[in-house]
Amino acid sequence: MWNFDGVACAAALELGQPAYYFHANHLLYGFLGFLFWKGIAAPLGLSRALPALQLFTSLLAAAGLVGLYKLLQSILNQKWIVLLLSSALATTAAFWVWSVEAQVYALGFLALAWASFLLLHHQSANKYIYVGILHGAAVLGHVMHALWVIPATYWIIGECRHRRMSVSEPIRQYLLSAGLVTSLAYVAVLAFVIAPGRDAHHIAIWLKGSAGLTHDRLWQWHFPGWSGPWIWLKSTGPALWGCFWPYAKTTVTPWIWMAAVLSILLFTTLLIRACYGGFERLFIFSCLWLGTYGLFFSTWEPTTLCYRVTDVLPLGILLAIGLRSWRIPIQWTLASLLLISTLTINLFTQILPMHRVELNKTYQETLSFSKITPANSLYVTSDSLTRLYILYFTGREAWYTNSFEPHLLEAELFQQKQHRPVYLQTETSWRQIH
Repeated sequence: MWNFDGVACAAALELGQPAYYFHANHLLYGFLGFLFWKGIAAPLGLSRALPALQLFTSLLAAAGLVGLYKLLQSILNQKWIVLLLSSALATTAAFWVWSVEAQVYALGFLALAWASFLLLHHQSANKYIYVGILHGAAVLGHVMHALWVIPATYWIIGECRHRRMSVSEPIRQYLLSAGLVTSLAYVAVLAFVIAPGRDAHHIAIWLKGSAGLTHDRLWQWHFPGWSGPWIWLKSTGPALWGCFWPYAKTTVTPWIWMAAVLSILLFTTLLIRACYGGFERLFIFSCLWLGTYGLFFSTWEPTTLCYRVTDVLPLGILLAIGLRSWRIPIQWTLASLLLISTLTINLFTQILPMHRVELNKTYQETLSFSKITPANSLYVTSDSLTRLYILYFTGREAWYTNSFEPHLLEAELFQQKQHRPVYLQTETSWRQIH
């Protein structure tokens, strides 16, 4: 599929400027991806950054799934049933897609999976310090994971009350370690990479992250309105089942819809059973997690499905609680059916179609047009993905119309066409400017 963010990150790494390795919203993915590319992938033959980042993301997701497995194993105590349930969660639509695409969210998932395991089931004198360190690492994967402080604090308070111990010291250890990991990393990047040679205005633009990607670089929150919670809730279906967002208009056959009905019924049944599963604190912890993230993303791009990657962690806990309420033979049956139905849906509506490069319309159009135009051409488009594809996959120069004031763009194009071919993309085709 080659999503915009993944290709943009790969392009940034290949440009070789350290400031491009660090993004304010997801500080460490690009930098760690660069180290993986140059230190491991390139010696293995992956000369370009994009396939290296795809491999890197997949490995991050796999390591996080091991943490999810350990987390659920402590609830179900049946390793093969846990493997079936973990695999079912791994093959949900949003998680599977954004674990094989070059994308930042697997890094935060990895850290948060192991933070959750330590928080819920690990016992040591420094437990809360370790949890804080991993939470800080998750925030460095993506700042949205600062939200995890709410369910984590709830669990720590409940655990301290259950053990009849003071709450203040565990909370202090957890918050201090998480805060130090996060703040020290940001300070170091700002001080040694971003700030040198830049004025306060450009530093402020960097700090705005995705909220500053406007034409004038002003802060803009992507608020969908008061219907945000409903939009977020509706996006849960596509996040789990690809039949609700088939790639490249893939036909959803009747037997895929039958599998979807089965998977939806199983998810719903297990979630309802979790309400009465007898794990009250664990149930509230998971609901707080889902609710906190859901409330936040109701105000920011609620239909962006890659934000739902880490939902498999609290969702997995709830499903495990619901599954535990059945006898072992029934657990086997339900977990197996959940995996088979969920995998079938998303394999045929998402993963297999995304492996067919001919279905990537933008990519095919970009390559076709580049073959019939001179190598020194300038391409001008209002489609950001097309511009990025031209830059990365053909190595040619492309301009984005929204980066210019209309009168300035016209003047620039007049100058450019004097010494090289200039092509402007319209709604239906490309045309040369004479």
